[in-house]
Amino acid sequence: MDFTVENVCGFLIRSRLMTPEEMRNMYQRWQGDAKETAHQFNAFLKWMVQNHFVTEYQAGLLSKGHSDPNDYFLNQYKILDRLGRGRMAGVYKAQHTLGQIVAIKVLPPSKGKKQEFLARFEREAELALQLKHPNVVRSFQVGEARGLHYLVMEYLEGETLEEVLNRRKRLPHTEATRLIHQALTGLQHVNDRGMVHRDLKPANIMLVPAPAKGEPDNTLQATVKILDIGLGRMALEAGEVGEGNFELTSEGMLLGTPDYLAPEQARDARSIDIRADIYSLGCVFYHCLTGQPPFPEKNLLNQLVRHATETAKPVKTFNPQIPDGLQQVLNYMMAKQPDQRYPNPDRAAQALQVFLMADAPGARPLEESQEMSRYLHFLKTGEAAGAKPAAPSPKPAVAATPAPAPKPAPVSPPAPKPAPMPAVAVAPPKPAPAPTPAPSPTASGRKAPSAKAPAAPIPTAQGVAPPPGGPQFDVELVSADAIAAAPGLLPRSLRDFVLITYGIGIASFIGFILWIVSALSGEGGGE
Repeated sequence: MDFTVENVCGFLIRSRLMTPEEMRNMYQRWQGDAKETAHQFNAFLKWMVQNHFVTEYQAGLLSKGHSDPNDYFLNQYKILDRLGRGRMAGVYKAQHTLGQIVAIKVLPPSKGKKQEFLARFEREAELALQLKHPNVVRSFQVGEARGLHYLVMEYLEGETLEEVLNRRKRLPHTEATRLIHQALTGLQHVNDRGMVHRDLKPANIMLVPAPAKGEPDNTLQATVKILDIGLGRMALEAGEVGEGNFELTSEGMLLGTPDYLAPEQARDARSIDIRADIYSLGCVFYHCLTGQPPFPEKNLLNQLVRHATETAKPVKTFNPQIPDGLQQVLNYMMAKQPDQRYPNPDRAAQALQVFLMADAPGARPLEESQEMSRYLHFLKTGEAAGAKPAAPSPKPAVAATPAPAPKPAPVSPPAPKPAPMPAVAVAPPKPAPAPTPAPSPTASGRKAPSAKAPAAPIPTAQGVAPPPGGPQFDVELVSADAIAAAPGLLPRSLRDFVLITYGIGIASFIGFILWIVSALSGEGGGE
């Protein structure tokens, strides 16, 4: 079906991406900017993206007629973009009603319906919420909406170490040492919480921020963030390792990436400990210094055998400027037997300390912007809103119903001669579902839409002329304030008063008639 600009204006209101007033202001601005091309559908979508009224992801949904709020919201989070699609989860960029930008991992519905898998997800999500370290991606909240289970995480703007190595091939030993030292510090925090990562590789190490345009292409200002600590590729068959020690990531039967896989992990992935992660990080270190993994091999079996039996070429073979001491550190990190390696990440980090540049910047503390401060305060005090607080709690809480999106950036004043607001032609709404608990108020003071609201029907009309009284609204799909403001509709309080008064009058009249009939019947009986 071909949609028009008027249809899209209706979709924006029905999806709750905009209020009627916001849509009216935006449409008037569009009329002033577009002039004679104001009817062009594709130009309108592109203009909205360029002026930050919607994102490209949202514009793509609008262009296909999606107007159900459930397509754009997960409880208090407005979906802005899709960041990736993993084997077992999708990752989205989203914005909380308080303004904080986050990343959300969503489990596929098919996985969420399996009780064993769901219980494991909730258990590991609770562990992930305990990770609070500058070198580990942070998790904020676990929730559920319409049967979709999700984990809210820190949104990072940067690039992965894999992307850096693809572009630069290898790094100076000063840069590589600094990055691996930070990664070891973050890995120690993971170890302190009784966890094992199991899939450390360049793709799971984010560098924040990426060099800005015009700045030197190096990593000296970057902070390392270890990614993918569970949930994204969690294997259904994976189990606990020891007491309080949980397997966090996996990939296929190997539960790891062959280029960086510890020998004991290839033999029995369930029996490994943090020393397998130290081996993997040693392989990453080797890759940074030499431009290739320690055992580059296309044949998987041959690669696993080499990890277990061969010694990697000395790093000086690739770069003579690398200090001899770094080779010794690598030898301990990549020892074939776990008991010959550093016992924990902290010991390996201490060994690298002497090779750090004296003026190398340290790890950046957790960001505490104004939006972040408000958001963290909400997580700590918002139990009524269904948020699982960042601090560990006995039982995970279920998130509340979706809140309306924050208002977009203020728009410029309308054109001197604004065109009339387009009519929103919609199909009749579906019958209302069974009553649900009252939604909690959001930061804006408006009630959040129900998480189980029926899908809004897609308009079938191409737009009609506005009725004589003013613009046409579908009163089932807009806020109470918008309904009260629409011409021709009584305010809710007055309408209720009229209906109640009318009902009382009818009841009194019927009672009076029954009294007369009873009295007449009594007189007749007396005769």
